[in-house]
Amino acid sequence: MVVVALMGLIAAMAVPSISNVFKISLGSTTRDLATTVRHAYNAAMMTKKVHRLVYDFKEQRYWVEVGPANLLMDTEETRAKAERASKFTSKLSAEEEEKKRKESEAAFSLATYVTRKKTDLPRGVEFEDVKTEQRKEPFTEGLVYTHFFPHGIIEQTVIHLKDTSNHHSTLIVAPTVGRTKVIERFVPAEEALLEP
Repeated sequence: MVVVALMGLIAAMAVPSISNVFKISLGSTTRDLATTVRHAYNAAMMTKKVHRLVYDFKEQRYWVEVGPANLLMDTEETRAKAERASKFTSKLSAEEEEKKRKESEAAFSLATYVTRKKTDLPRGVEFEDVKTEQRKEPFTEGLVYTHFFPHGIIEQTVIHLKDTSNHHSTLIVAPTVGRTKVIERFVPAEEALLEP
């Protein structure tokens, strides 16, 4: 009985320690991601090429890619406009559309001078959602991008990270100067974009 009581006491003391480990992992991940944003901004300005920070929800990792000097960013509005225009012009087949999309994706490659490799989030930390200018609703799956343009403009983004101990972090990427505001709690995207 004494052994069981001691094991219970040790377990009770260990649980808060494990929670603190996850909180430290979440904090360091948040800082690393904010630093990556700054480096991607600087790289876009120096190389005069479009860069993008990629968030992979499936694999829970992120990295920076470099692309062409000019890029038109797709948004819900531009896709809807293109769809309306395609009704009046010759339609591309599904195969041609897919080929066009793949060629656009192939224009980007890993920017090893910013992120040497794809960076996995630590165990217990994951992307909760990412809100960008590409659509009104936050992304919660697939590949999501924050674009950095050579003239110093960044696609405004709100990134939510969480850990298994229910700690949250919000990163708010400003549309200029490459700054990222870090808040150690969940801030809804609508509210985050109003933050000074």
